[in-house]
Amino acid sequence: MSAGPPLEKQVIDVLRGGKRVNQVIPEFGRLLIDRHLPYMVLYREEGDGNDEGTRHLATTESSFLVAYHQEKPTRALRDFIAAMQAYALEEYGVFLLVEIWSRRPGQAPVQSSDNDLRHPGIRLFSSPECATTDNLMERLQGRLRDKIIAGAPLVVEIPDRQKNYGKRPAFLLGKKKAGVFHLGIEVEPCYRAADTEVLFPVVLRNLRTRLSKALRYALYHFIRQETTHKLKNVNVLGRQRPGKPVWEIDARLDEISRSFDFLLSINPVDVKGIWTEFRRSNYESPPVLRYRPLQVDVSMAKRALFNIPIERVEDPSLAHLFTEKQSELDRQLTMLRDRGTSRFMLSGYQLYGRITASLVRKAEEILERVHGPDKRSAGRMLSAAEFKKRALDEVAYYASQWDAVKPEIRFSKDLIVGLMVSRGNLLIRPDLRIAADRANALIQHEIGTHMVTWFNGRAQKLTQLRSGLASYEELQEGLAVLAEYLVGGLTPTRLRTLAARVLAAHFLMEGATFVDTFRFLCRYGFNSEQAFNISLRVYRGGGIIKDCIYLRGFERLLRHLSANNDINILFTGKLALKHVAIIEELLAREVVTPPRLLPRYMRDEESLARLRQIDADTPIYNLVNG
Repeated sequence: MSAGPPLEKQVIDVLRGGKRVNQVIPEFGRLLIDRHLPYMVLYREEGDGNDEGTRHLATTESSFLVAYHQEKPTRALRDFIAAMQAYALEEYGVFLLVEIWSRRPGQAPVQSSDNDLRHPGIRLFSSPECATTDNLMERLQGRLRDKIIAGAPLVVEIPDRQKNYGKRPAFLLGKKKAGVFHLGIEVEPCYRAADTEVLFPVVLRNLRTRLSKALRYALYHFIRQETTHKLKNVNVLGRQRPGKPVWEIDARLDEISRSFDFLLSINPVDVKGIWTEFRRSNYESPPVLRYRPLQVDVSMAKRALFNIPIERVEDPSLAHLFTEKQSELDRQLTMLRDRGTSRFMLSGYQLYGRITASLVRKAEEILERVHGPDKRSAGRMLSAAEFKKRALDEVAYYASQWDAVKPEIRFSKDLIVGLMVSRGNLLIRPDLRIAADRANALIQHEIGTHMVTWFNGRAQKLTQLRSGLASYEELQEGLAVLAEYLVGGLTPTRLRTLAARVLAAHFLMEGATFVDTFRFLCRYGFNSEQAFNISLRVYRGGGIIKDCIYLRGFERLLRHLSANNDINILFTGKLALKHVAIIEELLAREVVTPPRLLPRYMRDEESLARLRQIDADTPIYNLVNG
C-alpha cells in the first residue's frame, strides 16, 4: 500500500472496488483478502518470531492477516482490526475474528505424550462466550476429533473456563458487541521438534489440510446462519486467485513433463522386425528390444524437478496435486533411467499399483465366458489412410465448437499399437487395418476421450489438467473403454484383449518370461500375432504392468457412475477419480472452469440410454455389444 491515507482506509477502498488485497506491509504484516467475507484469520508473530509452522496454518485461508513482532500489540493493529470489523458489520451485519496461536511452554498440553514427540491437540476458545461461537467450536471439534496426525488421533478440547484464553490483547477480550465474534484456536505444535524446533513438513502439511477443511466447514455454516449471504457450498471459501507461486510452480512442473514422452520412450523401435524375428525362432526366443535414444538427461531433469519450491504454495489442495505430480514425474524419470533393466519393472509397480486377486479373477471370468469371433469381423476393413479421413471428420466436429482444436494427425512407424494420442495429436501406424464397424469405437476412444480431455485441459489455466494429474491414466483408459461400450463397439474380441492384458501383467509380476506369457495367451485362443502384441506391451522397457489399468479403470468408473456421480466433470482435463472432490472444489472457487468440450456420444440418445443403465452389479462380461 502507498503512503497517504491510513492503511485500513486504503484496504477498504480496494475492497469496495471489488478487487483483492495481497500485500506485505513493512513494519506491520502480510495481508491477504482474496474477496471480502465476514471473517478474518489472524496470526500475531510474538517474541523472536520463530513459529513458522503456526504461521502457515493461518496463511492457508482466503482472508488472513499475519501481524509481525506483536509481543506488545500495536495501536496500528488494533485500529486496523477495528476498521475491518466496522466494514464487515456494514456489509454483512457480522464479523468473526479467528486467531491462531501455538501452545506456549507454560500452558499444559491438551494431552501429554509418553515420548519426546508432542501429541497433536487443539484448544478452542471464544471471548465473549455466546451461542454462535459455541456452535462454531462444536462444529470444528466434530470435524477435527480423532483425525490422525503423525500417527496419533488429534484431541480437540473446549475448556470449561473460556476465560482461560491465554495472553490475548485487551481488544480481543473486550465486552460483547452485537454482531462481533472472536474464536481462538490454540494448536499443539506437534509439527516441530520440542528440543530443536526443527519443522516436520509432512506433519505440518497434514494438520494444515485438516484444520483448513474443518475451519471452512464451520465458517460456511457461520455465514449461512448469521448473514443473508447464501453460499453455494463450502468450497467457495477457498481462494479464487491462488497467487503467483501457484502458476510458476504449475508451469515448471509442466515444462519437465513436456521434456520427455514417457510412453514413446519405452516403446521399442521396429516392431514389425521384432515380430518377424520372433516368428522365425518358432516363438522360442524372447525378442531383443531396441529403443530410441532418450531426449532427456534424467539427472538434470530430477535436479530441476526437486528444485521446484512446492512448499511455497499456501493452498492445500493445489499443493497436494503438485506434490503428487512431482512424485509421479520422479518415478517416470527413474524408469527411463532403468529402461531395459530388471529395476524398471519395480518402479512401474510403484507407479501403477498392484494387480489384485479380484481383478485377476474378473479377467479370467471374461476369457472363460466371452468368446469370439466378433459378428462384425467379416465386414469391410479400413486402411490407415481411410481411418485417418474419418478421424479428420471427427476432429472437424470439435473444431466447429472451438477453433483452438487443431491437432496433428500423422502416421508413425514406431507405434506398437495401431493408434495413440500424444499431447493432443493422433498417431496412426501406417499398416493399420481395422474393421469398418469398429472405427467409431476407436475414434471415440482416442479422439472422444484422450484428445477431448487434452484440449479441455489446455483450456484451463492449471496446465496440470492438460499434461495430466498424477495417476490420471487409469481414469483416461476407463473413460475410453466406456466410450467404446456407449457407442456399441465393445466387441467380444476387444473385451477379451483387455482381460488378457491384465493376466499378462499378472504373469509378468509372477516371474513368467515373454515366451511363457505368449504361450499362455495362445492357449486362451489368441492367435500368434495377437498374443505377441499383448506380450510386447507388457514386457517393453523391462516389464510394465500399465495395461492392467484398462480393465481396472473401466470397473472403477462403472462403480463411480452407478452411484449417480456426474460424468461431465471427468472431462475437465486429465485427472484421476481420486481427484474429483478437489476438482469440484476448484470449480466452485473458479480456479478451474467446466469442460469446454464433451464427447460427441454425449449427444446421442442411444449412448445416453446405455449410460443411464449402468449398474456396478452387472458383470463386465455382460457388457459386450456384439
